[in-house]
Amino acid sequence: MKKKTTILLCSALFFILCLILLDVKTGVFSKNIYDSLIAKYSSQYGIDPLLIKALMKKESNANPDAISFKGAVGLMQIMPKTAGEIANRLQTPLNENSLKDPEISVMFGAYYLKQLLAYYNGNLILALAAYNAGIGNVDGWTAQNTAVSKNISKIPFKETRRYIRGILFTYNVYKIREKIKI
Repeated sequence: MKKKTTILLCSALFFILCLILLDVKTGVFSKNIYDSLIAKYSSQYGIDPLLIKALMKKESNANPDAISFKGAVGLMQIMPKTAGEIANRLQTPLNENSLKDPEISVMFGAYYLKQLLAYYNGNLILALAAYNAGIGNVDGWTAQNTAVSKNISKIPFKETRRYIRGILFTYNVYKIREKIKI
């Protein structure tokens, strides 16, 4: 068993190193033009900027004009109904194009993630699941199976499992890059 674990660990580290080297060449995970907005709102809402950047990467691939097939809009892919609720709480004017404004999108996305983290007592898995699938779904899952809060594979929606794993993977790549200053 120890040998398998060592092989898996070495393979994972090799894979991450390859991604980092790929990024040096292609810029896949590198800085983007929204880093200053990410820094501003991550600081304002107390969220790791690398997490917001990873969320943005997964949600829109840093495309402010992105619109999902479900109707989520902008860099942070906020649903219009959720945006209306956030706008009321933040007392921010909102019109039909506001979510395509990078500043509004990052502000609302960071605020919403902060609210979800608070709602789920800092549980990142549940907060990200709710960002993707909605609070109602996540509350239903946790009521039926408390293991959902600690085990991504217990989440019933395949899309949400992939979503969370993708964000966490990108987030960890960003953290490794930050540590080794690439």
